[in-house]
Amino acid sequence: MLKMVSDQNKSIIEFLKKFRDVDISDFPDFYSYNKPFERSLWILWVVKEKLGIKRLSAEEIASIMRDIKEISIDERVITNSLNRAGDKIHPYQENGRVCFEIMKSGKDYLASQVRGGSIEVLYFEPDKHYTSKRLLSKNVLDNLHGELRIVDPYCSERTLDILSNLKRKEDVKLLTKIENIRDKEKEQFLRELKDFKTEHPTIEFKSYPYTDIHDRYAVSSEHVVILGHSIKDLGSKESFAIILNKNSNKNIVEALIENFNRRWKQSLVIPHHAT
Repeated sequence: MLKMVSDQNKSIIEFLKKFRDVDISDFPDFYSYNKPFERSLWILWVVKEKLGIKRLSAEEIASIMRDIKEISIDERVITNSLNRAGDKIHPYQENGRVCFEIMKSGKDYLASQVRGGSIEVLYFEPDKHYTSKRLLSKNVLDNLHGELRIVDPYCSERTLDILSNLKRKEDVKLLTKIENIRDKEKEQFLRELKDFKTEHPTIEFKSYPYTDIHDRYAVSSEHVVILGHSIKDLGSKESFAIILNKNSNKNIVEALIENFNRRWKQSLVIPHHAT
């Protein structure tokens, strides 16, 4: 019996170490959630997507909250809250204990709870190229006011598809880096861009010649949208768009606008860019 308890403790310690080392920078902030139910869902979400662990027991969830997040909680509170979660989770019976797995509606619920304040999070499902493309263009970019400045170091024809879906066709600038595209794909992209420009001549494109361009974002007069992946890759795997409101993030929005304008002046017009 003592050996069984020792092995179980060792397993939890190893599990906690893996969780502590995981990169959660592209997830909503854990502490933006106040309810045990929401915090439990967040943990199930992270371990499923980042560690490939589909389900956890209430004891394992409680261990993460106490030992890593420094939130005092009893596993019975977690069990009771998740038992009322409906289709947001799926329960399993394993070796005499109940384990929980987060479902898509649970992820959508967590993303929706962060909206409406100074930060919003939009979740893009994997293998949903068309849906993700429409979400970004219709639900995000079309709702930004003023000049729209987009930075994306990696472009393809899919990038053009999203821009073509925008309601606005003026005051849109996209800054990329043509050298990041492989030669064969670059030729194809430039041909497509030439055709695109005949129909959308007011959307401007430039290529940045230096190496200090890595982040992907869109910024307007009131918001900045930070993208987890390049526009062309949206829907290929799980990703997020984090939307910051200028009212609460004034310094960030103004700094990104200033940075964009500086780089834009240093860049070369496309499609006249040398290939």
